[in-house]
Amino acid sequence: MGAEQQVVYGVPEAAVQPPAVAADASAPKSLGADHVRMGGSESVLARSDQGFFSGAGFWSMADQGVVSAGNFFTTILLARCLLPAEYGVYALLFGLILMMNGFHSAFIWYGMSLLGASRSEAELRPLAGGSLVLTAALAVVLGIALGSTAVYFHRAPLASWLLLALLFWQIQETTRRALMCRLRFRDALWGDALSYLGQTACIAVLFFVHRLTIASAFGVMSATSAAAALLQAAQLKLTPPDFRGAFRLLPEFWDTGRWALLVSVAQAFIGQALLWFLALAGTAEVASFQSVLNLLRATNPVMFGIGSVLLPTVAAQAGKPAAGLYAARRYGLLGALVLLPYFALLFVFPGLTLRLFYGVGSPYVGLGLVLRLLVVGSAFAYVTYILGSYYYGLSKSYIVFRSQLVAVAFTVVAGLVLVMKAGVLGAAVAYVLTFTAQTGVLVWFLRQRVVSVAVEPRSIEKGERLEDKGELVGK
Repeated sequence: MGAEQQVVYGVPEAAVQPPAVAADASAPKSLGADHVRMGGSESVLARSDQGFFSGAGFWSMADQGVVSAGNFFTTILLARCLLPAEYGVYALLFGLILMMNGFHSAFIWYGMSLLGASRSEAELRPLAGGSLVLTAALAVVLGIALGSTAVYFHRAPLASWLLLALLFWQIQETTRRALMCRLRFRDALWGDALSYLGQTACIAVLFFVHRLTIASAFGVMSATSAAAALLQAAQLKLTPPDFRGAFRLLPEFWDTGRWALLVSVAQAFIGQALLWFLALAGTAEVASFQSVLNLLRATNPVMFGIGSVLLPTVAAQAGKPAAGLYAARRYGLLGALVLLPYFALLFVFPGLTLRLFYGVGSPYVGLGLVLRLLVVGSAFAYVTYILGSYYYGLSKSYIVFRSQLVAVAFTVVAGLVLVMKAGVLGAAVAYVLTFTAQTGVLVWFLRQRVVSVAVEPRSIEKGERLEDKGELVGK
């Protein structure tokens, strides 16, 4: 299944995530160096800054590359095989799974990542086991809601496959995150390869024997996710006693995740609104927009790989704002240099790219202008992702939430109007406007922070000089 979100929809995939909520939600706690170093995690975080193409950075990129490659080729095969109306239904259902994955991320993955990073390997096992129990319970509840959507589309037989796909996907993501919270990306890679590349291989076989349907696709995803979860549970050395005490984790997970849950709700709305606006005109419109958006998902390994190293690096230097900002600029620029050639290829040769992936006779080859617009929007989305990872590292997720509220407003107002007026092209324009606005908000907060950091040292310096002269400082 898709561990990743869409290019712009995902909660930052991070190995170590700081607490997002304090007693006062408007001023969440910072994750200071002392907090990060609890339980011997200082050495873990130290490995995150050994250089992006060495240590944790390299294996993070490799792991996300496997995940994204599997998802990318799966979606391409489905888009080529299914009729546009059918592929539109698949895109809506898969998008809902991503949305529910975001809720699960905020409520369980977020807290587990934080606590797992600050505990020993022995303490990680009962934490992971308890998280798996909570994951299964939540997945059943969310799966019932997902199955109801399948009934709405007159595809009731899909309900059981959707439930299984969601259940095993989230279980495998939990075991995966348990490894990643200790920066064990190299270990996580094997299970992810089994899940995502195995999924693609099975989908390809079904494609060539003309047996690929929505139901068989979700069935394959369920099977490969379950196999990967077993492998990663073995890597964690989980035993039956580790699954006890799950409900004792609920207060801690709620305290760390309730603010992130609001962020996930906003992200889910942004991710799904344009697709559902298009669905009002027909699922074939959804298929057209999703087929173009699929091509931008190839950039996810770079984005998520950088985010998984940037966030803990910033968190480990929470008391040094300038150092955290330098890390954000450094990794952000590195990712931009990697993404630029691909973005340029899509923008300059959109028709050729669409024909290459979907075939000359595909109904999607005429969407070159839409692809160009989505490239521009995805460039802004990349900036929001980097800045979002930076603010998460500072435990300032409320800033990300505020920027997303602005994005939601643009999605509702501009998205609905433009989609009703211009269909898929209007959705692409709304996509650009949404993430341009969110980037603007995040940059505004960043400028405010830079100014405050610059003023503070000067004030202290001035106070020290006054003290030295024996003058009163407190007036």
